[in-house]
Amino acid sequence: MMNPIRYLRRRKRLQHEASEEAAYLRRRFGEAAHAAALEKLQRPDLTSWGRQVVTEAAKRLEQG
Repeated sequence: MMNPIRYLRRRKRLQHEASEEAAYLRRRFGEAAHAAALEKLQRPDLTSWGRQVVTEAAKRLEQG
């Protein structure tokens, strides 16, 4: 059985880390931040958590 409180904390942490990653990519790459996020997703050394964070950050960068 999944613990709903644990799920909510994990989701909140994912959102927070994705916001930080998107801000970092915007500062570092400017207009090319979304492309940099997609390129980063191609790296084979990303953990599953890191992949989730970068995927969420890429979604945020795509939206604006």
